[in-house]
Amino acid sequence: MVRQRFIYCGIAAAFLLSGEVRAQEDIGLRTGLDVPEAAQGTSAEDANQETQPIVVASRPTTLEVNPIVEPPPPPPKKRYSDIDPYDALGIQAGGLTIFPVMRAGVIVSDNPGLDTDDPKGDIGARLRPSLRIVSDWVRHELTIEGAGDLIYYDDQSENDSKDIDANARLRLDVLRSTTLTLDAFYALSQDNGSDSEVPDTPVGIRTDQSFGANAALRHRNGRISTTLLAGADWQYYGDVELAGGGKEKNGDRDYVQPQAVLRVGYEASPALQPFVEAGYMPRFHFEVPDRNGFDRDSDGYRVAVGVAFEPSPIWSGELALTYLWRDYADDRLETLGVFGLTGQVIWRPTELTTLDLTLGTGLDETATADSSGARNYDAYLGISHDLRDYLTIHGRVGLSYEDVQGTDETELKLRSNAGVLWRMNRWIAWTLDYDFLYNDNSEPDSDYYENRLTAGIEVRR
Repeated sequence: MVRQRFIYCGIAAAFLLSGEVRAQEDIGLRTGLDVPEAAQGTSAEDANQETQPIVVASRPTTLEVNPIVEPPPPPPKKRYSDIDPYDALGIQAGGLTIFPVMRAGVIVSDNPGLDTDDPKGDIGARLRPSLRIVSDWVRHELTIEGAGDLIYYDDQSENDSKDIDANARLRLDVLRSTTLTLDAFYALSQDNGSDSEVPDTPVGIRTDQSFGANAALRHRNGRISTTLLAGADWQYYGDVELAGGGKEKNGDRDYVQPQAVLRVGYEASPALQPFVEAGYMPRFHFEVPDRNGFDRDSDGYRVAVGVAFEPSPIWSGELALTYLWRDYADDRLETLGVFGLTGQVIWRPTELTTLDLTLGTGLDETATADSSGARNYDAYLGISHDLRDYLTIHGRVGLSYEDVQGTDETELKLRSNAGVLWRMNRWIAWTLDYDFLYNDNSEPDSDYYENRLTAGIEVRR
């Protein structure tokens, strides 16, 4: 009797096991005892290939809410890794990172004095220090940048020159939709006798300085963003020593320019934001009247209609049609206006190449008795391309056109630059630069050109 019970249990277990195996075969599953057909009679080449996983298609049920979605394709591989073995690491200072750079080299020029009749060449030393400080805060952002270009010639020390630019920006996240941005800048530039506003018989170079500070409050309400900017700029013109003795004093040209600007933009899409802008920018001179007996204080205005755009990581920028005009306190000076295109466009066709276009329109002061001022237009195009991780070529060309109101004088300047940066490691690189400058002035015997070649070394941290 006991033996019969064991026999019955064995038969039932075998029946249940065979039913389970058939159920697995019906839905396309293999039992642990199954041998894949591919393994039977396969060649050595097929046996070495990696076995692909079997995808089991699930049967839809009435409880299924969302259909099966195929996984997205893997992202394309980057040309380079995120870690650049030649990128500067900087110096960590709390929540700031400091990037100091020093370029030093030898410069050769065929016309450092920008002479129109008898150009003479010279050789000298060129120093180009720069500094960049960036923050890595969770909120807010601080950026400080500064650069200098100092040239010291061997024989023509009177043509030694220096240019300095520095700016700082602090962005404060006041609220989720409100930011406060504080900006400050300083610039030093020098002009020699080739400039139309410098006497024909100078000794040395005229040094001009400008600095300013602005605060911009930006608030976003839905698709509308409003920015209110207020600040002031100061402009100082240096005195010039004359060859026959004496000095030309330019203190009557110094001025301060407060400004208030309102911009309203509408976010038509995340990539496109049209805007309108209006500003008031009066100028107050420190010495009135000037050398010619004119009161050159003026009320300045600016209106602009433009668009800021960033349709993709490849394109970004801002362009605006701008109109500026100045109404002078002295009735003998005519109102001066100018219409043009302003803004910047950046194009990154590849990870290795960047192009940027900058356009500017403005109104400058003048000391000419028969003129209210000068209209100027600027356009600059730059390109940078990485041939290798350690080898970068760059180029830049710029055109500047100036039209002096009330006279027939016009001036066209062409500036171009091409260079190579060869990095040996994170800290040292070789540099080679070529600069070309050409000036075409409507005044007789005022045209000149200059070629410069600079070879040196760059040390950075």
